Amino acid sequence: MTALRQSAGNPRTGFTLPLFALLAAPFYLNDFASIYVDDWRWWLAIDYLGVKALPLALAWWLIASDRASRDELGLGSDDTARAIVAFAVAAIAGTLIDQNGYVLLGGMPGYSPLGGMPAITSAAWNWIDLTVGLLLVGFVEELVFRAAAYRVLSRYTRSPTVIVVVSAILFGLIHWSLGLHVVVVASVIGAVFMIVYLRTRRLLPIALAHFVVNFVDFAGVVPKPVFRIF
Repeated sequence: MTALRQSAGNPRTGFTLPLFALLAAPFYLNDFASIYVDDWRWWLAIDYLGVKALPLALAWWLIASDRASRDELGLGSDDTARAIVAFAVAAIAGTLIDQNGYVLLGGMPGYSPLGGMPAITSAAWNWIDLTVGLLLVGFVEELVFRAAAYRVLSRYTRSPTVIVVVSAILFGLIHWSLGLHVVVVASVIGAVFMIVYLRTRRLLPIALAHFVVNFVDFAGVVPKPVFRIF
């Protein structure tokens, strides 16, 4: 853990806990739409405005106002070989956890899903959401729960273990309406992604890996049994 520990130094950043709370809050509130909104068009409108456009706008404001730099958000230039390795590790590990975690948690008590995304009846919008939508999900969630979370947590601790665990729980809990098992699996994936982020300090490879994990799970294009171990 030496390399991770050295990477968790105090950043020079304008990030504060209230700013992070403002970035993260829409993700926790968005699950109420999954419970109470039945029309997929309204659901997409809330989702794209609340947990895509709003965090992106806040991130842009942080950079434009010099409260954070592109590099502090993991948006600096990448070493190509290192980026490919980071992407491959995160994508493979995340997909394996996602496709096998629920089997391993089968005997664990939990609670049933409280809601879910309404089925999109438009083929065009469904494909847009599975491509552009999931790419945005991967980028924005990594921006908030890896890059921004790291910057804020680093103000309070130098322990990479604490950073990984706390950020993983914060990420898992944005899936609260989908049931405890989903929260646990998402938390484990979030921990893996944060470990990769601490190693590379680059966002885009992990955001693309996040997209791959979601695309395999939702698109029905890649056969899921390929990734099943149990």
